[in-house]
Amino acid sequence: MIRDDEKLFVHLSDIHFRSKEIIRRDDPNAGLRDDLVADVALMRREIGRPADGILISGDIAFAGAADEYTFAYEWLKSTLCPAAGCRIEDVFVIPGNHDVDRRQAATPAHKDVRRKLRDYPADQSDDILRSYLSDPFSSQMLFGPIENYNRFAAEFVCNLAAEDPKKPDRKPFAVRDWKLKGGSTLRIWGFNSVLVCDEHDAPGNMFVDPAAAQITRDGPNVTHVVMCHHPYGWLKNGGPFRERIENVAKLHLFGHEHTRRVEEGRRFTTIRAGAVHPDRNEPGWDPGYNWINLSFEHDGGKRHLDVEIWVRKREGARFIAVPDPENANPWSVRHALPDWFPPAAPQTADATGPPAGVPTEMKASDESPRVTMRTVVSKMFRLPEHLQRQLIVALSLDEDGDQALKDYEFVLAAVRRAKERNQLVDLNDRADEALGSGDAV
Repeated sequence: MIRDDEKLFVHLSDIHFRSKEIIRRDDPNAGLRDDLVADVALMRREIGRPADGILISGDIAFAGAADEYTFAYEWLKSTLCPAAGCRIEDVFVIPGNHDVDRRQAATPAHKDVRRKLRDYPADQSDDILRSYLSDPFSSQMLFGPIENYNRFAAEFVCNLAAEDPKKPDRKPFAVRDWKLKGGSTLRIWGFNSVLVCDEHDAPGNMFVDPAAAQITRDGPNVTHVVMCHHPYGWLKNGGPFRERIENVAKLHLFGHEHTRRVEEGRRFTTIRAGAVHPDRNEPGWDPGYNWINLSFEHDGGKRHLDVEIWVRKREGARFIAVPDPENANPWSVRHALPDWFPPAAPQTADATGPPAGVPTEMKASDESPRVTMRTVVSKMFRLPEHLQRQLIVALSLDEDGDQALKDYEFVLAAVRRAKERNQLVDLNDRADEALGSGDAV
């Protein structure tokens, strides 16, 4: 058996940064976060290598407020990523119900839309949602309340919007590819389960975007992982989604529910992140998170995915292991992968652009492990808006119609064009120069 590659991730959820707490020295969760970061650094040493990425399955904020995301980004960049040993651009996020700005969703029109959508029979839900999502005004009603989240998520190329054929950077889901040394691909999908979200959220009346039930296998060399904040029992239209991903994806990652952390199966494994900041009034207050290692092995054309899960929970002022039912740590599961023969010449590891057919990033011949779309996006968002526009115009990366884009969409569109036109290294170098000039803030 030959090991093609392995990828290691920190998996967490429900951080719940609160505006009224994060500005205070007596923030009741500051010590908890410090314990988490210390444990992440400890586990990195025990496992023996840095994380390849951080997967956050929703509820970054508490009330979807802009200042909560500003704090979250700085905490990720300055504290958690260094402890895990990964780059800020290797964070992958999806929204949860606390990432919805309830103030934006409080108009009578928004309330009426949510009530009406929840009244439709479950078997009509996807068709009704598609009709809303295909109309510009109606889709804005659904996506408007996560605008603050989207500005944050754009830093990681994880922002969400209703699809628009004229705006290829708008997509209803997030997706990222990790190219593996043996030539296969690990694809992580992030889906939106807060299209309809308010104080009436309850099991059975949430909705996952209908696109989630339409993911394709894209060949035997692609291994799929799916992230969604709400588990199946919360989703009114969860039937088609569950049926699809149980047949396509080997790993299902959820947030929201903080118990039953791992469910092992023959064809797939379901993992809940626990909660970094669970509500202290909840019974059995039990903060937690996970480390997940994915190993890809083959013996000729026969391939397997080995999943190791270090389940962590807080006890006192430290985090401890949660072993499996047989008292083993880490949890260990093996899944058979489709037969596939690796190519003769291995591909470069960690090239992050999905292949044709995935509408998130485009391939570029000038991309390297040092300069990727995500590294350039991260640098561009560190520049003030006027410098962003100067660089984009100087390289002729703007086009007619960009006036209709939001400011962060304008940046993402320009970086994508740089990638398509083999100008990514040039844009990266100019961003580095601007960042080093002292004009950036």
